Amino acid sequence: MNPLAPWNQNGLTCKVGPLITGLILAICYPSDTRCDQGEAFERVEPGRKLSFPADHGSHPGFKIEWWYVTGHLRDRQKKRRFGYQATFFRFAGAEQPPSIQPSESDSGDWFLAHMALLDLQNKRFLHQERLNRSPLASATPNNLALRHGNWTFERTEDSQGECFKLKGTILSEAAFEFDLRPSKPITLFGDQGYSKKGEGPNAASYYMTFTRMKTSGTLQCAEGNLSVEGESWMDHEVSSNQLGEGQVGWDWISIRFHNGRDLMAYRMRTEAGKADPASTLAWVDPEGTLTQQALSDDMWQPVRFWRSPETLITYPVEWELHLPSSKGSAKESYRVVPLFDGQEMIGRISGVTYWEGACEIRDASNQVVGEAYMELAGYDGHRLSEALNAEARLPEAE
Repeated sequence: MNPLAPWNQNGLTCKVGPLITGLILAICYPSDTRCDQGEAFERVEPGRKLSFPADHGSHPGFKIEWWYVTGHLRDRQKKRRFGYQATFFRFAGAEQPPSIQPSESDSGDWFLAHMALLDLQNKRFLHQERLNRSPLASATPNNLALRHGNWTFERTEDSQGECFKLKGTILSEAAFEFDLRPSKPITLFGDQGYSKKGEGPNAASYYMTFTRMKTSGTLQCAEGNLSVEGESWMDHEVSSNQLGEGQVGWDWISIRFHNGRDLMAYRMRTEAGKADPASTLAWVDPEGTLTQQALSDDMWQPVRFWRSPETLITYPVEWELHLPSSKGSAKESYRVVPLFDGQEMIGRISGVTYWEGACEIRDASNQVVGEAYMELAGYDGHRLSEALNAEARLPEAE
């Protein structure tokens, strides 16, 4: 019998995206052992040289860390279309419930993991969450090796080069095994991976991304086993204090254009509903060269809203983007259109609800020119900065 049974929320329909992961953990377990003992977490600082494959692995000195993968897939006959998401994350030293006795192999960390699948043909959105401590879940330093029960995400090498292997299930309704192979070099957003998220000296993360990964594998669903292929996006962020004061939410998007360019953008929203100065737009050209600049409100405008029939929260699910070109020419205009409106994440554990889902990108002539994943957080009225930064005890910046 699982000793964590009262805390193992395998049956809940929740999941977490690239920025929300730390928030879920901070809300669920705001007190941590290291803070109780007066010890400090490591602080994200500029100038750290990231090295791979070691930095694909876990960084146990930091409070919050997550690995996030999304992808658009089709079956080999191009008749079925799917979107998928997997998140593994670690929260350092959370104090365990008194009913749980620690094991000798318990690292003191909590682990959450989430799997989600959009079946576009059947208009179904499946998702599942797991919560555990080691040895039932683990994240290994110095190389990517994540495990949460029978969910795994590992980096390997073979005759074709570097390969990331993802295995997961969603309740009893879906199972998959995917191979992800980078087709571009790793991108280090910000200043060589040091990514500011707010005004304060500690509001930052180390942000590492593969924007484009060729993906193939098998997907088991109600109709049987399907061979699928497509492309994926992988984020890895490490932090101890992700958001700045006064930030109430964010809008985040990753885009792969059909012409080989990629784009990442996040708009950190203030209490006034405006973009925080730390909001960022980043282009990655077909060769992997990164171009970055500040993101302003006029670049990202909502054009259609969707109201959840379950939570009654209204989300801006369709957007117009008016973006400076990566080459500095005239602005490029695009529309972000969700493949399915009902991709709302209701926080059964955290109490925080947000929207995240697969989208397509259309140009001014309404032609589909790319695919995307978008996250909309903080529309339920929570002050996300306060929740995310709760109880983080950091050294004072010099």
